[in-house]
Amino acid sequence: MKSIKLASLYFIMAYIISTIVSFAAYYFKLAGIWIVMFALVALIFGYFFYAYLKNTKCDLARSLKETNLLIVFWILASLLLDGIVYIIIIPLLYGYNPTLVFFTDQISWLCFNYGMIIIVGYISRYIYIRELKKQKIRK
Repeated sequence: MKSIKLASLYFIMAYIISTIVSFAAYYFKLAGIWIVMFALVALIFGYFFYAYLKNTKCDLARSLKETNLLIVFWILASLLLDGIVYIIIIPLLYGYNPTLVFFTDQISWLCFNYGMIIIVGYISRYIYIRELKKQKIRK
């Protein structure tokens, strides 16, 4: 991976923004969280995928490897942060015992989130490559 530091920074930014937006949607209207997850969170992660590729100046050949590494890194980071947030922090805030049940109860939600990271990663790469090709044509 070209820049673990940048990948980590962009992931944290996307995760925090997405979590805040998702919780806000949940508290305003339960159906809103699905709209937010299907659209806004995907756009947030997509933007940071694209920004990573652009800021690391990946060439066409390297962009697929970087995208694959970034997807794996962000899924593992999501798994770790989801565990910290939903197994430790949320139970402490709401006063109930931490439990690993979150991962079994929320498996479909987690698969959707991690699947979204995969799809958005490749869509962002496609947009990035298209932009690279446009720049080559202009030169």
